[in-house]
Amino acid sequence: MREALYGFTSIAAKEFMHMRRDRTTIIFAVLLPILQLVLLGYAINFDVRHVKTTVVDLDKSRESRTFIAGLQNTQYLDVVSYLPDPVLAEQALRRNDARAAIIIPSGFARHYGTKQPPMVRILLDGSDSQVAGAARSALLRPIDVMSPNAVDIRLNVLFNPQMRTLVYTIPALVAVLLQMLTISLTSFSLVRERELGTLDQLMVSPVGRLGLMLGKMAPYSVLAMGELAFVLMMGHLIFDIQINGSIFLLMALAVPFILSALAMGLVISTVAQNQSQALQFTGLTNLPSILLSGYIAPRETLPVPLYMISNIFPVTHFIQIIRGIVVRGAGLADLIPSTFWLLFLTVVLIGAATLRFRKSTA
Repeated sequence: MREALYGFTSIAAKEFMHMRRDRTTIIFAVLLPILQLVLLGYAINFDVRHVKTTVVDLDKSRESRTFIAGLQNTQYLDVVSYLPDPVLAEQALRRNDARAAIIIPSGFARHYGTKQPPMVRILLDGSDSQVAGAARSALLRPIDVMSPNAVDIRLNVLFNPQMRTLVYTIPALVAVLLQMLTISLTSFSLVRERELGTLDQLMVSPVGRLGLMLGKMAPYSVLAMGELAFVLMMGHLIFDIQINGSIFLLMALAVPFILSALAMGLVISTVAQNQSQALQFTGLTNLPSILLSGYIAPRETLPVPLYMISNIFPVTHFIQIIRGIVVRGAGLADLIPSTFWLLFLTVVLIGAATLRFRKSTA
């Protein structure tokens, strides 16, 4: 037994010494569980509240305002806009400016509580069945409290009438898988060159740093675009996911998403000193992006600080784009905010990777 344990103390002491020198591993070991606890605790929250709601009040009476106030008091709905026309309300849902629309007809006050109650139309965005379900519950609950049969509610679920879960999870899953693939492809790129000793050869060659970054990204971009087309085709064949919008627009807007995700991987590659650190940084990036992007739970459930942080991940905005095009049939004009964010992140991340690479090789 003593012979079997011979050398235990010296080996353990050596490993403690390596651990003390490798401060990055210690930081990951301490901070990662805390980060996971916070993110999982806040991000996986299916109690949807404060659903963005637009109102078309064609009556503009005291009764209609009381009705709207009763809905807002549930804290499940937040009225973000008042529109003059039901067509504009449907367009707001297609642009994702609102998740629900309440259309109050003229004559609401005159018929409220009578034998012929006013018909209030409710439009729900079915592209996210969790939000639509919460909004429907909130819209029906206060009406029973106020007065039975006082209002005739007509619910209409747009874009996903059957409220199939796969319709909104599969497009988001495509975006998440594509970001995980692209970040993984480039996060090891420069680290691998450094460990093989070929990075010095690149540095003495007549290649600009920006050219080096873009050259690293080019083949992986082609691979990722092919992967996107293949996964979309498989989603259609296996899960019967129809693309209601333009496939060409989707592929065009996928370009800045893929470039920004690849650039994020290059930023990781310039920070990491070895492939083990690159793997740790990649995991540290993928976990928050998955939890905060709206893939698992709606972003409406996030606290404001985490909601703001979620904007730095390209997948957050591409999920809005791919759900908008695939489920809601959105056009480019409906996707301007998400498109702007992707273009902005592409420029910032490519610039950050180039600057960081210059500093690391200076």
